[in-house]
Amino acid sequence: MRNPLLWLLYYLVFSPLSLLIRLFHDPLHRGWDPTAAHYWHYRHPAGGPR
Repeated sequence: MRNPLLWLLYYLVFSPLSLLIRLFHDPLHRGWDPTAAHYWHYRHPAGGPR
């Protein structure tokens, strides 16, 4: 009995919610910036330079 309830919860709640979030919010902040020279982000090691 528990599995069909979990399926319903997933398909009726979580799937539409995730689709709405992806339509209206970009969590990775991807986008086109025509003024940018490049899109590379430099990382520094956590312990500092070696």
